[in-house]
Amino acid sequence: MNKYITSKNLALLLINLVPLYGVLFLEWQAMIIIVFYVAETILVGILHVFKMAALYIMNHRNPMALAVERTNTGVKGLGLIPFFIFHFGFFVFIQMMVFGGFTGANIFESFGLLFTGNYKYALAIIFITKLTMLISELFWDPEVETKLPDDVFFEPYPRIFVQQFMVILGGGFAMFSKSVMGYLVVLVACKTVLDLVLANVSKQWFKDMTDAGKGAYRRNKEGTENK
Repeated sequence: MNKYITSKNLALLLINLVPLYGVLFLEWQAMIIIVFYVAETILVGILHVFKMAALYIMNHRNPMALAVERTNTGVKGLGLIPFFIFHFGFFVFIQMMVFGGFTGANIFESFGLLFTGNYKYALAIIFITKLTMLISELFWDPEVETKLPDDVFFEPYPRIFVQQFMVILGGGFAMFSKSVMGYLVVLVACKTVLDLVLANVSKQWFKDMTDAGKGAYRRNKEGTENK
């Protein structure tokens, strides 16, 4: 247990608690924080489309990338980009419609507030940070020459899982409290757990788990087709 009590983990915990502290003691708006997180998810999705397109253009004829063994048998390569746009966008849209239904909030109006006051500067900082990370990965990641859209497709989906838990579990709080505070508590809790897991579990473990899941899906599909 003590091995998880590190300065990095404590820093992650404190950073994730800042929004909750702000709402409780600094009069921040819980709705704005939630919508800001969703806006960041949309931004991450848009940049991920450019990332997959760039990887395809750079590596779809690269022997190093083609030599990597991949287990996916469905949509692959360039076809993953429109599929991602629909799939990822559909999840975000449905989650926000359900969220708006539970809270009675005007989602589009709430998003509009992000482009006013100091919120727009925070949003610009997030965009510049994410764009810088993308450029750095495309040009300085030593493994970039071996990657295709297939290899990075699922990277943004942990954010979708966090939002899914927020909408479902937070909805229970909202039904009784008629407040968005329950959503914020669930969002902070889920994001904190996710950040701590990502910070303490190796990339190889995630790759092994993903490959195992894809292998099980492929075997099940082959078994169904042989019946």
